[in-house]
Amino acid sequence: MPDPAGTTATPPTPTLDRLVDDGTLPGWSVAVRAADGTVHVRTRGVTAPDGGRPVEASTSYRLASLSKPVAGLLAGILTTEGVLAPDDEIRRWVPELDGLRVLRRPDGPLDDTEALARPVTVRDLLTMTSGLGTRFVETPLTTAMADAGVHPGPVGPAMDDATFLARLGSLPLAFQPGSGWAYHTSTDVLSVVLARASGVPLDRLLADRLTGPLDTPSLTFATPDEGNRADAWLVEGGTWARLEPEGPADPQMLTLSCGLWGTAEDTARVLGELVDPTVVPDDAATRVRTAGLGPDQLAAARPIVPDGYSYGHQVSVATDDDPQGPRAGSAGWSGGTGTLGVADPAAGRTVVLLTNRGLDGSFGTGAFDAALADLWADVRGDGRPEH
Repeated sequence: MPDPAGTTATPPTPTLDRLVDDGTLPGWSVAVRAADGTVHVRTRGVTAPDGGRPVEASTSYRLASLSKPVAGLLAGILTTEGVLAPDDEIRRWVPELDGLRVLRRPDGPLDDTEALARPVTVRDLLTMTSGLGTRFVETPLTTAMADAGVHPGPVGPAMDDATFLARLGSLPLAFQPGSGWAYHTSTDVLSVVLARASGVPLDRLLADRLTGPLDTPSLTFATPDEGNRADAWLVEGGTWARLEPEGPADPQMLTLSCGLWGTAEDTARVLGELVDPTVVPDDAATRVRTAGLGPDQLAAARPIVPDGYSYGHQVSVATDDDPQGPRAGSAGWSGGTGTLGVADPAAGRTVVLLTNRGLDGSFGTGAFDAALADLWADVRGDGRPEH
């Protein structure tokens, strides 16, 4: 359980502390799930840049893309049970996408298409090799996705499942299934597949199969009460701005691409299933954290999936030891609202960092990365940095 003083058994956080002191970050929470299953939490700062409330262990954050590993875990459970299989064609559950065509060039005009060489499979969705998604390069397709409201973002689509699939199905794939890599949208479709294949709404499936058995109730699609959350903020032109100016609302479409809220402790308990599974079958956890991209797919995934990493089932996988980060075999992901979670089987530990500042340019490429260096030395067992 969290230490009342917020200091025991957590990594040192000198950079994170300085980022609060100098106003770069309003607040943050760090949770470490140890090899014995206990979780220790440290918090600092406030829930909003204008003061807000002190961050506590019970404070929930928008996880943004840190929701994606949860999709991998749920898919692993259903795969082990035979509800679906990696080689299943997704048109079995999402016939709305049965008529998809493929761009001859990912950056080509929308009317220059060809037929599918083969159907899209569940494996394609799990590894983001389906042809759905973005590489954050502007093309006619990404412009059309934005115009249709189906382009990736830190908050789910502002429409229901049926409308989302209809709009997505009116657009071509960026490449033939299995021949490349593109980010995010595969998880939106996977979320629908998980619900339809199981016959259970996604929020109930999550609660029944994962968060309920793990006693992690804060991981939810429902917006937490204002007193229990730290809303996401960005810095625009030197000024703080809410990610959601009108305040967060319950989603119209349930998606694990970005839809969850959670505390650091509960998120660490769920991602800890990648290290020491208790609810997720062992073989399913292994599949999730196994590198699944071939050379051509890896080349397409760079730089979103950097050198020394591959991609498994909705998680990045470290294929080499990262001197400034996780060891080989570690699996995890980050979120655009300033979140990160990494499970390290070799250390038997899982580390989660949740902040309430989104990864805008200066924070995302500098201060956030520097803050992470405080955490890795402890997780790797290489010694603790000096305070």
